[in-house]
Amino acid sequence: MNASELFDKVKGLVSGGNLDDAKSFIEDHKDELGDYLEQAKGLLDGGDLLDKAKDLFK
Repeated sequence: MNASELFDKVKGLVSGGNLDDAKSFIEDHKDELGDYLEQAKGLLDGGDLLDKAKDLFK
């Protein structure tokens, strides 16, 4: 997989709510993600914020 495909995989995991899997995937492929690494980490930060917001309405 190239870096773009790896980033797409991270996006799919995050959008599916699989944040732990996304974190592991990023860690396993951090060297291969290259320039996409920071963007991938940013997706996790956004996902964490969404989860916290959802908790407020429970």
